[in-house]
Amino acid sequence: MILNALPLGVVIAQPAADGRWIVAASNQLFDRWSSLEEASALGLPLEMIAFLEQGDFLKLFTRFAEDDGSQVADYRWSVDESPRARHFAIRFVRMADRGRIQITLRDCTTEVETEHGLRNEMLRDALTGLPNRIAFSERLDGPEADGQAMLETAILVADLDRFSRINDSLGHLAGDELLATIARRLLSAMREGDVLARIGGDVFGVIVRLTDGPGDALNVASLIQEALSHPFRVNGRELIVRATIGIATPHADGVSSEELIGNAEFAVTRAKRQGRRVEIYHPADATAARRRFTLETELRQAIERDELTLSYQPMIELKTGRIRAVEALARWNHPERGPISPSEFIPLAEETGLILPLGRWALNTACQQLAEWHRTISAASRIQMSVNVSGIQLARDDVVEAVREALAGSGLPGEHLKIELTESAIIDNPERTKRVLEALKGLDAQIAMDDFGTGYSSLAYLQRLPIDVLKVDHSFVKGMLEEEDSFEIVNAIISLARSLMMDTVAEGIERPEQAARLRTMGCVYGQGYLYARPLSAADFPAYLENC
Repeated sequence: MILNALPLGVVIAQPAADGRWIVAASNQLFDRWSSLEEASALGLPLEMIAFLEQGDFLKLFTRFAEDDGSQVADYRWSVDESPRARHFAIRFVRMADRGRIQITLRDCTTEVETEHGLRNEMLRDALTGLPNRIAFSERLDGPEADGQAMLETAILVADLDRFSRINDSLGHLAGDELLATIARRLLSAMREGDVLARIGGDVFGVIVRLTDGPGDALNVASLIQEALSHPFRVNGRELIVRATIGIATPHADGVSSEELIGNAEFAVTRAKRQGRRVEIYHPADATAARRRFTLETELRQAIERDELTLSYQPMIELKTGRIRAVEALARWNHPERGPISPSEFIPLAEETGLILPLGRWALNTACQQLAEWHRTISAASRIQMSVNVSGIQLARDDVVEAVREALAGSGLPGEHLKIELTESAIIDNPERTKRVLEALKGLDAQIAMDDFGTGYSSLAYLQRLPIDVLKVDHSFVKGMLEEEDSFEIVNAIISLARSLMMDTVAEGIERPEQAARLRTMGCVYGQGYLYARPLSAADFPAYLENC
């Protein structure tokens, strides 16, 4: 019989008068698999063959038999043959002969087991033996992780601090040994039901079941920190390893595993930035981060496309009420979002380095604008232009060259330019700052220390640095009439400036009584909404004419 020569189990099934399907023919391999070597399967109903009763074979066959439109169907089928399962690829083929169906079974156990073995290797971290990131994600996305189960789960991401330094100093073999030891220690610290995985080079993840509520996640974070608090010995050295931990929980059904892990990783980044050991993810934080990322891109484009503008806030001589200078202030009117506050985009520019091109643009634009006013408005001939320079510019840009180019490009005399630097920027690197400020003085520019009193500068710095003006921070001016401490600080700053032969500018003057008191205290200049809000270049000439 030719069927017996095939490496397949073959059955020909035909419908009987009672509606059941019976075996019309079978080969020896099928009989052996069915344990029917002594008695052939011939004539037996399919449901009477114990071999075929396992799993969902009969259900699959019935579905095919009742579907007249199907001519061929392929399935996978498994049979429990303790201690191992046997796996088959089965095919049903509808025959033209008397409505029969041919069933072929191919034993694919070896390839299925090989596939399972390869998959298990793919899902396991070779170094630590823990599940890897793929397995970690699949555990979160698995069939048992329904919406309710996910909402009762937290994800912890533990990032080992400065682990690369261990690899660099002791070598990667020592680093691997340490990682394996850390994994064993963390595994022993886990609660029953929690899942530990290695999801990155020096990053571990934990799936935490919130059996007693959200506090469970913080408890597991404490267990991790406690497990790492004891020293490790590697290559005869005692090492202390710490971790920064981010925690994320699904805030709504339908959150994917990768989104959840990403949220915990975002919390780790935030924790490191703020110097914390543990941080819980909040959606508002990520929203703010995405906004900052979008703003960074748009700010870069705005600078490149010359879409920013400068506004100019007058500085008034308190004795005479006359305008003596203007401060150039960057403004960004976003085409879609509207005005973006300088308190938002200036720190972003400093963080990303965009303050360098923005600062040069502001310096050039301000010098060109004042030079134009000098040429076209006689009343502007004695006005100075005050331009802010950040500590980032001072440290990373050639500020002296930038000022020289701005003066040369605009034709503005140096004595009409005042460079404002914050107190912290001036004292970050005093020696370098001293050289830069002296070079700026060589260009005839004046130097102002902005927001004085909010930092930690000492008298020694003030005496050594060529500073012309101290600007009293608006926070002190605001409460000086009601708060004795603020009044004393303002008075002390004015007295200090006078003793050092420096002028003073009080910021944030909003009330006539403030201006009057500052004038009697000896403050030279004032700036604030009492006199004018920042004005556009187009509006400034009219203000000057009425001043």
